[in-house]
Amino acid sequence: MSRIAFQALLFLLPFFGYAIFLWLTGKGWRAPERWRGVPLVWLVAAGTAVTLASLAILALTTGGSTRALYVPAHTENGVFVPGRIVEPDSK
Repeated sequence: MSRIAFQALLFLLPFFGYAIFLWLTGKGWRAPERWRGVPLVWLVAAGTAVTLASLAILALTTGGSTRALYVPAHTENGVFVPGRIVEPDSK
């Protein structure tokens, strides 16, 4: 659940940035006309790009070794052993 909340926060980051920009320039960040049209399209595109970039970085930088072996769940002597990933012995 926290990963979904984090991705939603990343998507909303450009919107927060735009609101802060409008507030600092004195253009009224609460004015609805400031949020319509082209800025909204660019904000959605930027939010999508930030979210996809974070997912790509996460996919490329996490995970186990490519040489690791998956041992599926099984029973040994009547005892359930859950599945696990086993690193190969270093020689």
